[in-house]
Amino acid sequence: MTAQLEKILIRPETSILDTLKVIDDAALEIALVVDENSRLVGTVTDGDIRRGIIRGASLQSPIVDLMNRQPIIAGQNTTDDELLFLMTNRSIKHLPVVDRNNCVIKLVQLKDLIARKPRENQAVIMAGGLGSRLGELTRDMPKPLLPVGNRPIIALIVEQLRRHGILNVHISVNYHADRIKNYFAENPIKGVTIDYLEEKEFLGTAGSLSLLQAPVRQPLIVMNGDILSPVNFGNLLDFHAAGRKPMTICAREFNFQIPYGVLQMRGDELIDIEEKPSHSIFINAGIYVIEPSVLANIAPGKRLDMPDLIKSINSSAGGVSCYPVSEFWLDIGSPVDYARAHENFAGIADRYE
Repeated sequence: MTAQLEKILIRPETSILDTLKVIDDAALEIALVVDENSRLVGTVTDGDIRRGIIRGASLQSPIVDLMNRQPIIAGQNTTDDELLFLMTNRSIKHLPVVDRNNCVIKLVQLKDLIARKPRENQAVIMAGGLGSRLGELTRDMPKPLLPVGNRPIIALIVEQLRRHGILNVHISVNYHADRIKNYFAENPIKGVTIDYLEEKEFLGTAGSLSLLQAPVRQPLIVMNGDILSPVNFGNLLDFHAAGRKPMTICAREFNFQIPYGVLQMRGDELIDIEEKPSHSIFINAGIYVIEPSVLANIAPGKRLDMPDLIKSINSSAGGVSCYPVSEFWLDIGSPVDYARAHENFAGIADRYE
């Protein structure tokens, strides 16, 4: 058994939170649940956990509550051609291979059996904002061109899209548009076609989608140009397709602590007091998938912010799915955030590769 395989073996009593960490650290998008004799009893994927969280599962609950108890498996003598046929016909990305005692020998990944093919999906990166909260840092430079490590934020985003087969990228530009265009002219990213949605005036965080000229026939990835997160876009698109809604929004868990004692009161009577309680909420992560049909409802040349588009779709166009992001995530909105990006870049870079 390889060291990489050992990293993803967990027990049924392992918590959902610890399982999520195992999946995230191993970067295989799956964990294998085994009993005390190392026999396979179930599997759990990144998607299983996200759907469980959306349904209200506690992060402290045992993973046995979410695992697939009847996973598809293969025997140790199965050929690669047979493995590929099985995985493509059953639409699975991972396949545990077991011995006669049902003990795991290895994990086969579909991506290792076939080359990653380009996707027909397109992506739009919103990079036209002023970045005014960053002060002097963006006085003469658009925020998406700020370097993290040796590459601008926006280059990291485009390279990440390329690794997931997204090769047709549109960049919405306004503030210092020429600097962004010149950067990619001098530093092209192999295999990626980039064009620009040029805002003559600021159209908000969604209005520039009306400038798309190329036909959009597949779900469209839209994301802010100041987001660092190694989200698996393939998983995101699969989740969106399964949800069958016109829009999917990425949601990031945000934890915060109230620095005071919180009083529960009935009139002027104290019921209870809780000292410095911690709370957890989901926030908008700035990454979306939109069905082509939504674009027809965006008025050309009119300012439109993404929250307004989300509310409109949620109330009248079929609803919005939420995709929990468990990966590293950072919105570079302030000098403090930018400093954090540099402090954490070693870990970020590993996950972008």
